Amino acid sequence: MFSEDTLEKEVRPAIYGRGRMIVQHGASVQGRSCTYKGAHTYLSAKFDSVSSHEDHYDTSLVIDEDADRIVSFSCTCPASRKFAGPCKHVVALGLDFIRNEASYEGYNPLRHVSTTPIMSEYLDRIQRSERLQPLSAQAEPTGAVGLALMLSASQGTMFARFRVEGSRGGYAIKNIGDFVGLVRDGSYFSYGKKLAFAHDEAAFDSASWQVVQFLVRCVLNRRAYASERLYGKYFTSYNSASGASTGRELRLSYPEIDELIGLYKGRELQFDVEGAEGAISGRPSRLDGATRFVVVDGDPNVSVSVAPTHSDDAYEIIRAANDLYFFTSLERVYALQGGKLYRCSPRLFAVRDFMQSVYCNPKDHILLSKEDAPRFAAMVLPTLEKNLKVKAPAALEDMRPVPCTFEFYLDRQGAAVTADAIACYGDKRYHLGLKRDEREHDLTRDIASELAVRRLVGHYFAQVTQSSGQQGGQSPSAEGKAGAWILPTRDSDAVARLLFGGIAKMRAMGTVYSTPAFDRLVTSAHPHVHATASITANLIQLRMAADDLPEGELYALLSSYRHKKGYHRLRDGSFLDISQLNLDEVSRLTDELGLTARQLSSGVAELPSYKAFLLDDMLEDKEKDASFNSWIDNFKHIDPRIYKAPPNLALPLRPYQLQGFQWLCTLADMGFGGILADEMGLGKTAQLIAFLLAHRGNGQSLIVCPASLVYNWEAEFAKFAPEMDVVVVAGSAVRRRSLMREGGHDVLVSSYDLVRRDIDAYVAKDFFAVVLDEAQYVKNYETLSARAVKALRARHRFALTGTPVENRLSELWSIFDFLMPGLLGTYESFRVRYEQPISEGDEEVAGHLKAAVGPFILRRLKREVLTDLPDKLEQTVVAQMGAEQRKLYRAHEQALRLSLAKQDDESFSGGKLQILAELTRLRQLCCDPRLVYEDYRGASCKLEAIDELVSTSLDAGSKLLIFSQFTSFLALIAQRLKKEQVAFYELTGSTPKQQRLQLVNAFNADDTPVFLISLKAGGTGLNLVGAQVVIHADPWWNVAAENQATDRAHRIGQKNDVTVYKVICKDTIEERMLALQDAKAKLADQVIGEGQGMSLGSLSKDDLLDLLG
Repeated sequence: MFSEDTLEKEVRPAIYGRGRMIVQHGASVQGRSCTYKGAHTYLSAKFDSVSSHEDHYDTSLVIDEDADRIVSFSCTCPASRKFAGPCKHVVALGLDFIRNEASYEGYNPLRHVSTTPIMSEYLDRIQRSERLQPLSAQAEPTGAVGLALMLSASQGTMFARFRVEGSRGGYAIKNIGDFVGLVRDGSYFSYGKKLAFAHDEAAFDSASWQVVQFLVRCVLNRRAYASERLYGKYFTSYNSASGASTGRELRLSYPEIDELIGLYKGRELQFDVEGAEGAISGRPSRLDGATRFVVVDGDPNVSVSVAPTHSDDAYEIIRAANDLYFFTSLERVYALQGGKLYRCSPRLFAVRDFMQSVYCNPKDHILLSKEDAPRFAAMVLPTLEKNLKVKAPAALEDMRPVPCTFEFYLDRQGAAVTADAIACYGDKRYHLGLKRDEREHDLTRDIASELAVRRLVGHYFAQVTQSSGQQGGQSPSAEGKAGAWILPTRDSDAVARLLFGGIAKMRAMGTVYSTPAFDRLVTSAHPHVHATASITANLIQLRMAADDLPEGELYALLSSYRHKKGYHRLRDGSFLDISQLNLDEVSRLTDELGLTARQLSSGVAELPSYKAFLLDDMLEDKEKDASFNSWIDNFKHIDPRIYKAPPNLALPLRPYQLQGFQWLCTLADMGFGGILADEMGLGKTAQLIAFLLAHRGNGQSLIVCPASLVYNWEAEFAKFAPEMDVVVVAGSAVRRRSLMREGGHDVLVSSYDLVRRDIDAYVAKDFFAVVLDEAQYVKNYETLSARAVKALRARHRFALTGTPVENRLSELWSIFDFLMPGLLGTYESFRVRYEQPISEGDEEVAGHLKAAVGPFILRRLKREVLTDLPDKLEQTVVAQMGAEQRKLYRAHEQALRLSLAKQDDESFSGGKLQILAELTRLRQLCCDPRLVYEDYRGASCKLEAIDELVSTSLDAGSKLLIFSQFTSFLALIAQRLKKEQVAFYELTGSTPKQQRLQLVNAFNADDTPVFLISLKAGGTGLNLVGAQVVIHADPWWNVAAENQATDRAHRIGQKNDVTVYKVICKDTIEERMLALQDAKAKLADQVIGEGQGMSLGSLSKDDLLDLLG
């Protein structure tokens, strides 16, 4: 077969590497063909050209697959003509055939069939095995071969030897390693005249085959452990001291002892007891020469009797069984007795030291002196009785220690808690605080239990070391004698640990006695916190109290709860266990309302009325009085008879617009601000104008909007309220100051930038109302524009925006910080309380935020209120890049992907602007490579798709809006329209503001079919209902911006269905942007009710890698 090695040998490494890159990067290969002539295979294909003027290169390769060699080759690329040897395209053709041979036309899979190497090796191995077997050999019957085991021990180490046995005889295995090699190869081997067989599973009986597998593992493990790594390679020393040598016998580890003996359960093995001195315990003379044992589970006959000697001055340990051998592994005990090898139970393992050193001692008599008898009764006898059959005389029974009980005494003396622990042995009592003489060996005392009690008390108390009461060099107020334990009450945490944890542990070990003074440290209170809300004189009266607690303790209690102390210390010094209290709701309520320590301590808090809606969501019905409920109902159910549209409004309001007008009036009368967040095209401007007209004469108002909309506002006032005196504050600084000084103007209209510049003049004025149009302009609370508008003075503040939240909840906070400072607290508290939990998916917190701001946000969607609005039909048009455009795009995408993957978080943050610039280039390449490369002469799939949409729309008699972020792309579209003699208007950021309205009116009135619009310059505030088709030439990061642009046509006044086309390039960043838009839009939906999208700056590194595929 033709191989990659042959290709690699024929060319320089650099050429081979380039050929591999062509194949790996999926370069376009066309016209694959394969023919056969004699022994040769003829391959041909066409490769796309990258830098030459030619479209492709014709490449051919002739190979001899059987001989694995190249016969000839050719290519039309420049390199093939200049240099000898195969070029990168020839290499790529060979590699492509090896990897994708079935894709070649004319390929015959049966032309060259060869045995797979692994099968060939297997056949060779079987053949070698068969050749080794003599024709005259007598084969062993299936399953007739067994392995006999002989164990021996020396100097604490166990060894195993094996004998292989067949139907006619057996032989000792002289080298276990060689035996394993025969098994692994399945080789035939003759041990002698009586035994020869192929070493496979079929030859052995089932039990012996398990032993064979055990030996294979043992040998392989030893070889692996003996290997040494040097310069990346392994070298094995089979005769090293590591134990890799496997000759006639196998030295066993403890786990191997357990496994091997377990494999012989129910079977016979041989144990060389005579040579086992030092490894096992027992007396050889008592085994009667037995060397063969059957392995069984269970315990041998073991019992102990303690009997007095004839002189009554000593005792003898009498053992029931003398024919016993005893040895252990790490986890198991084994015994040899009566021709059986016992795998003993855990109870004998517990007394293994006694069994090995005493019970199996070869001495005939084991004596115990009268002096040592108490030690035996106290320290040995109890353990033996738990695990063996033991018979002891009454005199020894009387020597047993009396069971120990413990008593703990707790008291409070002055500024300290004291403790004493006593060990009781019948009538004898020992104070454990006193230092015990280490030389004292009182066998009647339970020293281990006493030590455990000392450690327990010492965990909570410090011990007095001098009779004067000195403790660790300090002088506590409570006097104590040496050895007493004390704990200063000023250490609240330590006292609480004792009261609510330590006492329970003491009770588990003994009896606890305490004085009344100590008992008073724990209060019996079971507090229940409740709140009551009422509204008087437009102020909320919130009363909070806790049953069973002194007045003024609530704030401190909540502080302890928030710090998760598990306890609270009252002012009288007593302790309250709060580990089981659930104060989450109360704690959250105080946090949400920002209640101070003084308010909680007084029990009454006065709050602004706009907090009522948050309270309404958080309090239970029984906690709201009638005044509170009445106030909420009056706000939620506006009497339409109170607020009627101004009779001098030039155009009637739609029903939902009238509701919006009434909502604005209600907020103003109650002293609130709000966000009119209706979807684009629902007439937010008309509702606001009606509100200002209804309140005309109450003072001058100011409308702040983007610079592109100032004259649009002037026109809208002329349409809906022509009698109002409205002036646009624009032009030079002198003219602006002059206009502001003029009296009689009902409304001033200016841009965010100009208000920021003239802020010193604006802050000197008191406005009736300040209105922010497209209020997302102040979403960044740190900008100068945001700070400027928040400095304005007005009785009422309103915001108009279809996108209150685009990317982050901080944008919502910034708008409300203008409308009603304090509603959502400081940004830091808002971030901790709302933004972080909601971004992590906390729906409950999102619900609380929605309750707090919901009454001050009015948002309606077109589909909800405009049943007479024509349909909006949205369609994604996917354009497929051509080869040349795709190559340029893939190169940039791959470079950016590799650059991103190499960056850590710090370098990513520092180089984000450069990354975003590269993303912009990718999007420009999707539009038209000429936006990046001036000398590009190829086709643009997107330009062709837009041209087709324009042609189709014109044939249908429809007018079009074409939006793009790139004015340079609009210029290319304009060139195409001019070439095809299609009239159009164009609006970009360079279009003068006064001229923009003229262009809008002209487009709606005349027959000009196309309007080219920059997304930023014309995406908001324009009324272009003359169009029936909207084309988004390139997707923007924030879908809300696209929707705003679409709503220039799909709005009130539109008579026809509006078709919206989003043109994107297939398999590019644009296609993935649509998916990411959906994910980012969910954030706003949690709070406002309608998701909006994302921004470029909010993307993480993972987001960007996802965009790059």
